[in-house]
Amino acid sequence: SYPFPADEAHGPAAHDDVGEQDGDELMDRARYGVYPPGSTFKLVTALAALKRGPENVKASFKCQRLPDGRVGVQLPGMSRPIRDDVEDRVPHGVVDMRKGLVHSCNAYFAQLGRQVGARALLDTALAFDIHTVPDDDVRSLQRDLPYAAYGQGHVLVTPMKMARVAAAIAAGGRLSAVHWDDVRPVEPARAAVDAASARTIGEFMREVVTDGTGRSLRGAPIAVAGKTGTAEVAAGASHSWFVGFAPYRAENGHAIAFAVLIENGGYGGVAAAPVATGIVAAAHTLGMIK
Repeated sequence: SYPFPADEAHGPAAHDDVGEQDGDELMDRARYGVYPPGSTFKLVTALAALKRGPENVKASFKCQRLPDGRVGVQLPGMSRPIRDDVEDRVPHGVVDMRKGLVHSCNAYFAQLGRQVGARALLDTALAFDIHTVPDDDVRSLQRDLPYAAYGQGHVLVTPMKMARVAAAIAAGGRLSAVHWDDVRPVEPARAAVDAASARTIGEFMREVVTDGTGRSLRGAPIAVAGKTGTAEVAAGASHSWFVGFAPYRAENGHAIAFAVLIENGGYGGVAAAPVATGIVAAAHTLGMIK
């Protein structure tokens, strides 16, 4: 968690170099910082769709050119179109779940969210202790659904919660309790999603790295599976996200999961994703993974 606080041994706080003087440098952002997850939340929406029915992996929707030249879709009943990232200059065309995740298509997930429904998305998010709207009100989520489905609207998460989503996918759908010391957690792992759904989404996350928005990690010596995110905020540049796990399909069952968030860092595939390379390399050096 950065910026770091000042201490007598190391001199001025790191935030002095970047002009932060608001006194929040002591916050443990990994656990207590709340942020819109942007496209990393598409993992949860995809899992909600598969929970409704495995056939939803083949559900397809259109992503097309909008009148303003952007890429996205105009949904019935909405005054504003759903737009994909400003860097997406070519419509994705007919998109299924694999293509939607690999290329991070907002238009696809807005339509998938409507098909899945507010109750299914709410329940799947709550399985990961993620709150999509205030008071977990399904009627509020219904109004917010196209935006919530791709991690905007009122959806807020901590980086730790998104790391747990990635960890559950790596573990075949099992969600483990979090602990902060060497004492083993008392609470046993529980099934957040079924193993087949976790395996499918894990495969798509690997393709994000090999062929999609996370291509900056394609040449990493240890195979990484992940999902980029670029979360819009009211003021300032978008937050940059990358969540994932490594090694992909670990032979000994030992893998690490992570969430990288760079506040106002911009595009997730450019700013956050490369940071994961260092995390995975460090875990390998420490003998945590092979």
